[in-house]
Amino acid sequence: RRELRPFGVQVSIIEPGGFRTGMIDPKPLVKTFTHLWERLPAETQAAYGRHYLDKFAKTTRLAYRLSSPRLWHVTGAVTHALLSRCPRSRYAAGWDARLLFLPLSYCPAWLSDTI
Repeated sequence: RRELRPFGVQVSIIEPGGFRTGMIDPKPLVKTFTHLWERLPAETQAAYGRHYLDKFAKTTRLAYRLSSPRLWHVTGAVTHALLSRCPRSRYAAGWDARLLFLPLSYCPAWLSDTI
């Protein structure tokens, strides 16, 4: 964003939270991950442990349940950024982006990594 400003290019950053799209649908994600897991050498599977696969599946399902089906939050931010006379430099779309990710972006790296 800052690199393009001297050339007269204004960039707006859209920072969406979790939204229910095919990208985070747990069924195909877990299926693909399981397929890849089964193709790993036994040594690698042992190093990670079966709990790694189980935790991935559980976390993926939880993320999907917590995500919003209201995609208009993102499309509205994109529309505003494209059509506004004075677009914002950043748009946080979704409750989790506003309450968690945006404040977290202002924290020191060690703190956000810990969280």
